[in-house]
Amino acid sequence: MQTIATSLGADRALGWRNDSSPCTDGWTGVACNERGRVTAIRARNASLNGTLPRDMALPWLKELDLRDNAITGQLPSTVFLRLERLRLDNNNFTSVAVGFLAAAKLLQVFTISNNSQLQGWDLPNNPHTIGNLRDYIANNASITGTLSRFLGSSNTFAALDSLSLANNRLTGEVPTTFSSRTLTHLDLSDNFLSGPLDFIAKLPELEELRLDRNSFTGPLPDFSGLWSLQVVTLAHNNLNGVVPATLVRLRGLASVTLRDNLFQGPVPVFAESVQTDVAEASLDGSFCRPQPRSCDNRVESFISIAGALHYPQILAMSWKGNHPCDGWLGIHCDKSGSITGVNLCRLGLIGTIPPAFGDFKSLVVLLLAGNNITGVVPRSIAGLQSLKVLDVSDNSLEGTMPRFQSTTMIWAEGNPNLAVSGTSQTCISGFVVAAMTVIVVLFV
Repeated sequence: MQTIATSLGADRALGWRNDSSPCTDGWTGVACNERGRVTAIRARNASLNGTLPRDMALPWLKELDLRDNAITGQLPSTVFLRLERLRLDNNNFTSVAVGFLAAAKLLQVFTISNNSQLQGWDLPNNPHTIGNLRDYIANNASITGTLSRFLGSSNTFAALDSLSLANNRLTGEVPTTFSSRTLTHLDLSDNFLSGPLDFIAKLPELEELRLDRNSFTGPLPDFSGLWSLQVVTLAHNNLNGVVPATLVRLRGLASVTLRDNLFQGPVPVFAESVQTDVAEASLDGSFCRPQPRSCDNRVESFISIAGALHYPQILAMSWKGNHPCDGWLGIHCDKSGSITGVNLCRLGLIGTIPPAFGDFKSLVVLLLAGNNITGVVPRSIAGLQSLKVLDVSDNSLEGTMPRFQSTTMIWAEGNPNLAVSGTSQTCISGFVVAAMTVIVVLFV
């Protein structure tokens, strides 16, 4: 303790004199047990500076609170066998030693937010060693790497209540195996995280969810099991699809942010008690209309198509607003606004071909070649009287091609599990060239 006092300047700031004892002489902020062992150091906002000594031989220490000081240097890999609470926020630490907290198996609370001088460091890759954690709060702490190991196991943290890693440099996806029945607060905002949000559905006790300012993609998951949610911040990502009714209907919601994404469909209508930014989001390009009204029937059909194709990002970036003839990627219309052609060749699409293509009775050419589409060709497409060209070649379709009119030209090669009769030809890239092949005149 005398070494710590000198190293941190506590001898001057708190009167921890070298000629006295921390337990018998009652050092300020120090607690001891009946055997004279130091069990807690509470020195928040105590004007401490300097560095922590490499060897803090305090085997009975349960709590160390050094928040709001000016301590610098490295966080040592000291063995804290009995440490339960460690708070280091608002200091000037510069690095984290390898093995830091590796032996702190009883640790329940760890906070290290706002140590902006830290060099980049990774989260523990063996989190089972701190499996008793209840709170892990490390905002603005220069954390790098991924969450793959830290949150990669569903049974790592049996008691975790709050996890906050905002404003760091985390990358990659949140592991799909991450789940918790105890977590109530999750803040991963202001990072570089990506991928889908499916993991949310595995956190049934969440009350606060903050994922804004990342690069998450895809549609929102089902919120039907998250009845405790009060705060949801999803702004400034690359999310798309329709805002699910299971989110809108959550009774405990107090605040939801959605702006600066690529959401489609109508504006969601939350309860009046919920503070939202849906008006701003609609002006940013989300939703088909700025008002909470139904979308154009054609738009509804295309949203259904996008959903069957897993809401591809490339389509969400283009299929905005309430007018599919207004420059939407791959959509061609005649002068009356009727959909005459859809060209979605070679866009890396996955999912299935939805029956909603059959809603466009004026469709002449449908090109879906060169993707990774699975499933069957729906019969609704075969019922289109105006269809002249169907190109589904080079996908992973299966089943039997439905019977089309004799005037419909079909390209379907490159689907080994798809049974199709008639001549199969090679996909012709370019919508206009394919249309000219069958002497179809579009744009009339």
